[in-house]
Amino acid sequence: MSGDTVSGNALQFTNDNKHVYAYSGLIGVVNAEKTLLLMQTNSEYILSKLQILNATTSNEDFQYKVYFNDIAISQWHFLYASTIHQSIEYPYLLTIPPFTTVKVTALNLSSGVSREHSATLTGTVGMAPRVGNLVE
Repeated sequence: MSGDTVSGNALQFTNDNKHVYAYSGLIGVVNAEKTLLLMQTNSEYILSKLQILNATTSNEDFQYKVYFNDIAISQWHFLYASTIHQSIEYPYLLTIPPFTTVKVTALNLSSGVSREHSATLTGTVGMAPRVGNLVE
């Protein structure tokens, strides 16, 4: 049940397969959309929390997006990053469906200078619920 990755940060499962986590490491974000996390679920769904951290004080504006299967499902902006802290004040809650490729990206809207960010995702694993009884 581990995910594929392009940038070295696959979705990791605990030994009991009840929890998942992913960490991007520090990634430089410039004025082109940069992937922070890329992972894929299998037959499970995941109730998760996403945190994005800004590691520099730049007074610049940043845009973040979450994609499910290459479809943007969420976008937000962090304006005038003047202190080093979370780019999301509270964890961003995501319910990730089975067989979904998840991509989290960042973009520096103000400058072509690389500014370091990191993304962390933690979650609880569930299996698809059964709906009613199957009758032939």
